[in-house]
Amino acid sequence: MFEELKERLTGPSYTIFTPFKDTEEQEVDYEVLEKYLNILYKRGARRFYAMAYNSRYSQMKHSEIMEFNEFCTKTLKKLDKDNVVIVGDPIHCSTQESLEFTLHAKDSGADLISLIVREKHFFDDQILEHYDYIGRKSDFALLVHEMPFLSGFNGKEMHWPSSLIARLPEIPQIAALKEDAKVLEVTLEALKLEPQIKVMIAGGGKERFRELMKHGATAWLNGISIIDAKIAEDFWTACLNKDTATQDFIINELEKPFFGGVVKKYGWHRTNKALLEAAGLMSRKDRMPLKHLSDSEFLEVQEIYSQISGAWEKFQKDEK
Repeated sequence: MFEELKERLTGPSYTIFTPFKDTEEQEVDYEVLEKYLNILYKRGARRFYAMAYNSRYSQMKHSEIMEFNEFCTKTLKKLDKDNVVIVGDPIHCSTQESLEFTLHAKDSGADLISLIVREKHFFDDQILEHYDYIGRKSDFALLVHEMPFLSGFNGKEMHWPSSLIARLPEIPQIAALKEDAKVLEVTLEALKLEPQIKVMIAGGGKERFRELMKHGATAWLNGISIIDAKIAEDFWTACLNKDTATQDFIINELEKPFFGGVVKKYGWHRTNKALLEAAGLMSRKDRMPLKHLSDSEFLEVQEIYSQISGAWEKFQKDEK
């Protein structure tokens, strides 16, 4: 089921970030968002993903999330009907509301919906029944957002049991899985689902993805390429062509300075928006309770961006 769609998920996918206006209400800035989506597309992006945390769903009302999903879908499909658009459901909600978001995504023209379960885990059937119900009722392509649960028995963080991961193919509407555990043992269990379920690697950067290609990984979610989709497109081409020089340049000169520096110091979710502001793509401001980086912290991001963009510009000139 959804075989063509699974194949189209091969390669890099791009987070859709949410820009907010610098007003007291901090409305979603759809004008800036449209420009950002256009820039990603013009630089080669064809797979787009609105999601729980990067897209700031936790800062939006459920009605806003639905409006955001529809705007992204229609904007990207207008650009190119062949763009793959993934949207998500709220971080915390009932199965019935997840179904409502799924049906809305289907009606809006999206290709998949990313479904996250943040309720406490008690047993595997609890999670499988959630996805099975939505799949049967919607007959729409589902992407499972797999990240650590909280145990319903002791409240401690726990990874998805291998028994649960192995049973996902029982639900035919599950087309893909976002592997977000960032733990090798769990990632390798998830990759056993290929090719029945397309596995998208999240976390760890391009160096980790390159290593996981040996285990069957063919899709990943981008980090540094949020400023320029061509970085990821060139990296993927280099992977296919076994061009290790280009791979190493992107990993060592573009990715590592960012993740090993300001991301390590300030955390991904605050620093990604700061990098986008440094690149002139959107404001770093976020709605509370997530606070943006201070002016002095932002200066550090600007310095890293200047280093990265300079190296990237020189590399592209040398290629020509």
